[in-house]
Amino acid sequence: MNRNDSPQSGNLALKSGAWYVASSIMVKAVSIITTPIFTRLLSKMEYGAVATFTSWYSLLAVFCTLNLTYSIGRAKLDMRGDLGNYIGSMQLLSGLVSFAILAVSVIFINPVSSFLELSKSATILLVVYLFFGSSISFYQNGFRYRYKYKQNIAVAWYTALATVFFSLLFVLSHDTNRDEWRMLGITLPTVLLSSSFWIHAIRHKRLVYNKEYWRYGLALSLPLILHTLSLNLLSQSDRIFISKICGTEDTALYSLVYNYSLLLSIVMNAIADGWLPWFHDNYFAGNNEMIKKSSKKLVVLGCYIGLGCIAVAPEAIAVLGGKDYLPGLPCVLPIVLGVVCQYIYTHYVNIEMHLKKTKYVSEGTIFATVLNLILNAIFIPMFGFVVAAYTTLVSYLALMIVHFVITRKKLGVKLYDDAFMFGIMIGTSAVGFIVTLVYDYMAIRYGLTAIGFVTFLVYFREYIKQAIDKAKAGN
Repeated sequence: MNRNDSPQSGNLALKSGAWYVASSIMVKAVSIITTPIFTRLLSKMEYGAVATFTSWYSLLAVFCTLNLTYSIGRAKLDMRGDLGNYIGSMQLLSGLVSFAILAVSVIFINPVSSFLELSKSATILLVVYLFFGSSISFYQNGFRYRYKYKQNIAVAWYTALATVFFSLLFVLSHDTNRDEWRMLGITLPTVLLSSSFWIHAIRHKRLVYNKEYWRYGLALSLPLILHTLSLNLLSQSDRIFISKICGTEDTALYSLVYNYSLLLSIVMNAIADGWLPWFHDNYFAGNNEMIKKSSKKLVVLGCYIGLGCIAVAPEAIAVLGGKDYLPGLPCVLPIVLGVVCQYIYTHYVNIEMHLKKTKYVSEGTIFATVLNLILNAIFIPMFGFVVAAYTTLVSYLALMIVHFVITRKKLGVKLYDDAFMFGIMIGTSAVGFIVTLVYDYMAIRYGLTAIGFVTFLVYFREYIKQAIDKAKAGN
């Protein structure tokens, strides 16, 4: 396919992206809704052990997959017609790495479990979870980039519902070691589904060593390991500093607000992931003006959602944690703006990913992480836990500027309306600040929220009308 060929059907891409976004949000909602159930069924120690288990999975999955899933979007364009074999080759490579980690963990089970602060049986469950979990990631990304949204939704819903079902079944059936039974409930659905994917890959002879594919995938993905690890550190370092300097009570206040912002992050990430396959196809086809126009709408949508989260924050914090957590309210504005900023700069990162310049992605994230650590070390002892939210915002703003400079200066790409991107970030910050000034005046605050909602309906009226018309037509 040359750059003048038509990309994937716009309607299919739109439908796939919309369903992906909606499904991702609903699946995450299942996890959030069921959290209070498990906090009551498990003791604090057991719940903490499960949290440690899932945290280690998130971190170690980076090494097991080698971030090879990041290469699939670009590989779809470079290896047109052979994406299935490419994914199978990446699955094999990731499986070999995961098996090596599993073998080492079993052989050195005592020091490994001690280091992870998990029991031996929990450690075994973790490495099994890591081995089988990677293949699901490859298949889901393959579905997403080929616009097979029904398969992707089925996988997501199966994982969410089966995890809840088995976890409740195991936990309610046992009076001891409920944390490990909960871990088994998390691991078993993944093992069952992943086994079917491995069987499928074997039957279709997809698990093949391909030196060219491995070199291609590793060249794109290995530099992103530092990026992923740095992002994790960037998101976790605030709470570590607050805990050490200010104490656990302030950490609890900050953590609740941060968890509230995760709801926004879930929506933003779902929108960004749904847009990404469409972006790759159209950028490859040279439809730059279409991308420029669509990106504006997408960014405006994210800013509206962010402002909505800021507007209802007092009530949301009270519901999530009670009135005792309201002292953390000043953290909402900078944390939410940080999420919005991250959402905006991802558009620049997409260019770097498409052009296979993944080393720049890691360099930018490492810079922002180091900056965040320095700012936390200087200002948290001086001003307390609230300033940690602002140091995070500053770090994300710096990251946005870094990626803007990389795409414009180093890569020589001018794809977006950069003045619009930075201008709307400033405008969103200003409006968000005004909303926080009237937190104590509910009538005024909800009046402003109503005005914002009306402007949202007016701005997106064409898209809303099209969606209604398609719904009536059964499409």
